Amino acid sequence: MLAALEADAPGLPAVLDRLRREDALGQLVERRGRMAELATEAGDVKLDWVDGVARALADGAAVDGVGELAAWIRATGARHLVWSGMGGSVQTVHALRGAGLLDGAGMAIHPLDSTDPAALNRLLRAIAPDGDLGAGLSRTIVVAVSMGMTSEEPVTHLEWFDGLLREHRVTGAHDRFLVMTLPGSSLDSFAQRRGIRRVDLQLDGHSHTPGRMSAPATRVFLLPAALALPDGGLRGVLEQCQSEHRLAPSLDVGGRDAAAASDPFVRLAAWLGVQMDEGRDLLLLDLPERWRPLAPWVEQVVEESLGKGGCGLLVFPGQDLASAGGWPDRHAVLRFDEGGPGAPAPARPVATLRLGAATGRAGRLAMAARFFAGWELTVAVLGYLRGITFAGQPAVEAYKRHARELRMADGPLPYPSGALAVAAGGRLVLDASGLPGAGSGDPASVLADVARTVLARGQLAYLDLTINADPDAPAWDRLRAEALHLGNRVLRRPVKLRSGPRDYHSTEQSETDGPPGVLSLRVLVRRTEPVVAGDYAMRFLHAQALGTVRAMREAGRPPLLAVIEEPADADLLADALRRAGELLVDQHMRTWG
Repeated sequence: MLAALEADAPGLPAVLDRLRREDALGQLVERRGRMAELATEAGDVKLDWVDGVARALADGAAVDGVGELAAWIRATGARHLVWSGMGGSVQTVHALRGAGLLDGAGMAIHPLDSTDPAALNRLLRAIAPDGDLGAGLSRTIVVAVSMGMTSEEPVTHLEWFDGLLREHRVTGAHDRFLVMTLPGSSLDSFAQRRGIRRVDLQLDGHSHTPGRMSAPATRVFLLPAALALPDGGLRGVLEQCQSEHRLAPSLDVGGRDAAAASDPFVRLAAWLGVQMDEGRDLLLLDLPERWRPLAPWVEQVVEESLGKGGCGLLVFPGQDLASAGGWPDRHAVLRFDEGGPGAPAPARPVATLRLGAATGRAGRLAMAARFFAGWELTVAVLGYLRGITFAGQPAVEAYKRHARELRMADGPLPYPSGALAVAAGGRLVLDASGLPGAGSGDPASVLADVARTVLARGQLAYLDLTINADPDAPAWDRLRAEALHLGNRVLRRPVKLRSGPRDYHSTEQSETDGPPGVLSLRVLVRRTEPVVAGDYAMRFLHAQALGTVRAMREAGRPPLLAVIEEPADADLLADALRRAGELLVDQHMRTWG
């Protein structure tokens, strides 16, 4: 068995009975009723992910075609594959790569979802470690993916790469690009103008799958999996997944009833629904090390789908569970288990998702496929139970609009001005405009005053730290550690550690429009390092960061904005967080709920 769930709660049998009585799974596979309404975006019912695995298996030629595409990539002799995209277009690749499931590809696979020139420089060092960029580029393939109509980042990545290839006179430049996108999208228009090879995201050529639900039935999952299985086996991966997932156009009423009664991910949705009925809309994840890279994928599929209209479920991996027992009773715990003993869980409702002991790369890919398909089902069923439209991402589109306007506007960007907290001669500037309790003083005092005020008002559910920069740079390690300590140990709240623009295409939906109570600290680096080759300006990154601030303020959830001069100044902000925590403890904040 690939997955099983241990979970119980008062009222759980009644919820499961409702799902069977209302044939919720039938509504999904038949694209009808309330499920279809909640899955509709701009008139399009986006439910092809529901039975996508079954339909892929029914079309053997299409699955074989994915293998042929992987063989073409290998035949180029590429040693590096850059996977450019945002949100669900790239998050699956992050998860598979982080879990070691792409090691058999015979090439290094580099997810690219940043507009920070520093991240591009890190990529160049990876593909040309000896400094010979021309040779490195000649051994590199770029796959650009967009499952949304308006994503511009992959276009900017392709333009940058195209310029590098021309500059270094790499032959067959366009043969090193592959585009996967929707008809009429920004990326599709670019590919058509440049004559770049293009393939559909769905095997059947349709486009009724949201980006966050792109695995395991679209090429976003299938192509990396095929690359990781050079001797074949992709069909076997899907067959193993489908043996437990079961949703298919041919599934009759009896089969749907049995699935609703026994599927672990249906039961998980029901259990989460019961917890949300009790006011627990924060979910702490406790994962074994080998599956931790899948946690951001869970965050994005849950929060982008359900963070709507002040409701939803927030997901928090990597928390200090030893201290969580003393937090307010607004969270539950989901433990992922492979059979070994786990850490003691806090005194909160706990469910355990047991993952089977998969062996071999194909077996582990099948486990991942089942994991992805199951969580998508959980989201749909939970949205159904809570009456949340799980299609669309209106808050993300609002951020994109603001970022686009700022990026295209004439003149300098509107960096913070006015009443600010300043430290180190201006190397750290903190803008707390619109936040309760914000007064004058140094950044640590302002941070402490704001936190104290929202705590006293009962308006703090979680702390967020979003760094608009290359997320893999070591300069941010101490800042992240201080944010976790401040949130988990001092404020007694969970913490999100995010990167922009990566997470603006996933969890930003819930931060802007999901459950209330976020205290978000956004970090912007005024002088990032310039790109070492080609032409890629930092204006896009800064416009995105400032665009999210505008969108959050527009939604009535103003964030703190910290502007530092360069990454080395991250320690100044880390010091401010540490000092803010000391001020709060000194003022007996531990007595507040």
